[in-house]
Amino acid sequence: MASRTDGLSRALIEYSLQQRQKRVKHIGLVDYRAADELFTYNGIANKIISAPAEDAISSGFTVMQGGTECEDNDNIASALEDLDFDRQFSTALSWDRLYGGAVVLVLANDGGTLEEPLDEKRLKSVERLEVYTPEDVSFTDDYLYDNPLDANFGKPQFYTLTGYYGNSFAVHESRLLLFHGATVSNYTRRMRNGWGGTVFEQVQTDVEYYTEGLRLSLAALSRLSQGVMKLNGMTELMMNEDGEKQLQQRLHLIDLYRHLENTIALSVGDEYDLKNLSLTGIKDILELFQNALSASTGIPSTVLFGRSPAGMSATGESDMENYYNMVRRIQKRTLRPNVMRLVYLLSLASDYKINLPKEWRIEFNPLWNASDMENANVKKLEADTLATKAQAAMAFMNMGALDSVEIRNTLKATGGYEMDESLDKALLERVLAAAEGEA
Repeated sequence: MASRTDGLSRALIEYSLQQRQKRVKHIGLVDYRAADELFTYNGIANKIISAPAEDAISSGFTVMQGGTECEDNDNIASALEDLDFDRQFSTALSWDRLYGGAVVLVLANDGGTLEEPLDEKRLKSVERLEVYTPEDVSFTDDYLYDNPLDANFGKPQFYTLTGYYGNSFAVHESRLLLFHGATVSNYTRRMRNGWGGTVFEQVQTDVEYYTEGLRLSLAALSRLSQGVMKLNGMTELMMNEDGEKQLQQRLHLIDLYRHLENTIALSVGDEYDLKNLSLTGIKDILELFQNALSASTGIPSTVLFGRSPAGMSATGESDMENYYNMVRRIQKRTLRPNVMRLVYLLSLASDYKINLPKEWRIEFNPLWNASDMENANVKKLEADTLATKAQAAMAFMNMGALDSVEIRNTLKATGGYEMDESLDKALLERVLAAAEGEA
């Protein structure tokens, strides 16, 4: 029988590869299916997409006329609530970030079909909103606006939407609210049938590194003690035709018993030893992956991982400020045009009796509300500022540089009397009165 000398290396390598394949799974290129899998099965990836979308919607908005709230703002809010606005638009923003775009179908009661332009003069109500992903939306170049003077010049007049059950139907563009995805080159957008960039295209590598780091950390945890086997007669065993298979089975049995019963049966002459592994540094490496992922997504660790800010005297305020700035950009560039279009349609619908002024706008509510302590600190700072102004007024009065009328007019012009707190105003009045008495 011919002897073999490569059996040992092949047996050990194949066994190692089998164990590694159980743990390692690379994400690969992000297409619709890969993005959908990430969003569905990876909690961090899901939060990267959904957290900014939900925060952009959850704060709400106010319809403004100049510097005051529009009289029908509550009626508009009520109509939007009936349409499940928060959930539908949050979904649209999520798909916009995940797939590079989204479409909201406005099912309007105007007496026309979906293929006809929306008749704003006959509009009675908006029945509901439906959200579609780019994969469910298509158009052809046969029906594009061809008038150069038209604001929609070059854009499709009709889109084909595919429903949940596979039914397809044509819709006129006036009945749709379009989300166009992240900014990409015109060439890339043409290749994507008009859709833009996705979030995962920018952060895929960091998501992969962090996910793989967690997986390998778990593997290291399961291998805190590394077994080292000295098998008597292993060289002779590898010379047999079935030697590789027998060795792999033996290693498998040893690993199985080592985990379940902590007792190992060995042949005479065999030796088994455990080498303890150190986990030092794994936590630091995972935190570096977290920091890289937070940096690439613009979402702080406090939001993405629920982790407190790290470092001495760290509060995370600057990170949250940057995050809120990102959410505000989403509100301004992506959300605002479609919200204004929907509010405008509601004002035209006869059933709602909403009267918008000639000039109006929407103002998104603050993303963050100050605590009672923070409000108290602001009031204290304002009171201290007012007291400083009063002291300065007294100094100018004592110097003879200004008289009481000039000081009063100066403070009034610079906001000295604009404080809401009556005690602060009374204090200033007493200081000025005392200054006048000394004069």
